[in-house]
Amino acid sequence: MKKQLIIIPAYQPLESLVPLTKEIMTLFNNVLVVDDGGGEKYAHIFNQLKEMGAIVVAHAINQGKGRALKSAINYCLLNPELAKAGVITVDADGQHRPEDIVKIADAMEANPDAVVMGCRAFDASNIPFRSRMGNGISRKVYKWACGIDVSDTQTGLRGLPYSFLEIAARCDGEKYEYETNMLLDIKSNNVPMKEVTIQTVYENNNESSHFNPVRDSIRIYSIILKYSFSSLFSALIDYIIFIIAHACGAKIMAATYIARACSCLVNFTLNKKMVFKGEGKVAVQLAKYLVLVVISGTISGWAVTNLSQLLPMIAPVIIKVPVEVILYIFNYAVQRAFIFNNKE
Repeated sequence: MKKQLIIIPAYQPLESLVPLTKEIMTLFNNVLVVDDGGGEKYAHIFNQLKEMGAIVVAHAINQGKGRALKSAINYCLLNPELAKAGVITVDADGQHRPEDIVKIADAMEANPDAVVMGCRAFDASNIPFRSRMGNGISRKVYKWACGIDVSDTQTGLRGLPYSFLEIAARCDGEKYEYETNMLLDIKSNNVPMKEVTIQTVYENNNESSHFNPVRDSIRIYSIILKYSFSSLFSALIDYIIFIIAHACGAKIMAATYIARACSCLVNFTLNKKMVFKGEGKVAVQLAKYLVLVVISGTISGWAVTNLSQLLPMIAPVIIKVPVEVILYIFNYAVQRAFIFNNKE
């Protein structure tokens, strides 16, 4: 029998959850199921699980997968004897086969300090299009935006060592964004990550999933959306001041520095508080940010000046637009990696 605690968050589960849990209980000592506010219609399923010996933690109302996982993790921290060997999170919809869960447990024993990810092969023909497309996009986004290179960002089959549970309990997110936010915390806390290939299974084309492609994707990609809003708002301030300064006779380089000086504090504040949520010392981060502003402003001014000379028929205010789009990517990468990278 494996010692890891199995955690299954469940909202309005299918009847198949009962035999799945029964099979898992033949392989693992303890199973904890979270009833995420399914209500009376689904109470009989959770009652059967209790009778089988599973631990059931209930929410009075539906609060989302992230909150369900955090409730289970909180239970583990209050009852550490259950989770000293770590925990394994498993989806309730039958996607994760017991033999694959055992593979995660074996990998945890071989890598006791690592988070173990059960990663699906997304070249399989039985994968629904929305899942295949969603994982492909999120993998590329998180590799570029967050420096996280994992083949299955959306997998719910994860082995978490006990040492990681306090971090997981503090992780932002109440719904599906919680699991992708967890990747950010794995990265920022330098927790090693191990991938294990698992079967790709979708019951009835994944019809039991409560994932909303639009609403939940917005939550998942919120860090990118917030940065885009912050950058566009600051760029608008920068652009307006550049136009005014240049119209008043300032040369391109001088107008660029004036505009950057006015917009940088707004951008710094928004990025620190809303986007990256950096917990480091403000003075150190601000000093680093000001260096970035000078470098970025110099590059912008130099590029606009030289391109204006090369293309005299195009106004500098028009040339500035594509230059700033390129610098948008550069600025994001530098802020993520060097300025706001320290987090508790």
